Amino acid sequence: MNVDAKPRIGFVVGKRISKRAVERNYIKRLLGEAIRPVLADLPGGMDIVISAKNQVIGSDLQILRHDIATLLRRAQLLPSARPSEASR
Repeated sequence: MNVDAKPRIGFVVGKRISKRAVERNYIKRLLGEAIRPVLADLPGGMDIVISAKNQVIGSDLQILRHDIATLLRRAQLLPSARPSEASR
């Protein structure tokens, strides 16, 4: 737990996902963009680390946004689905 008012988010994309650093960095940027819509809803002072799995290779931004929101709800870091997300 950190003492800042904002949550800190880290992404781990190992060499098992891709041997090329360019691809790993792209995946990290994509994950960062996918979590952006829910950042304001996360409790402050949290340190969160998200580790990418092989399935991230073929995923697009919408799939990642949905998966990250689901993951954070399961961890009870987000409230249950908002009405706008429930219709997706």
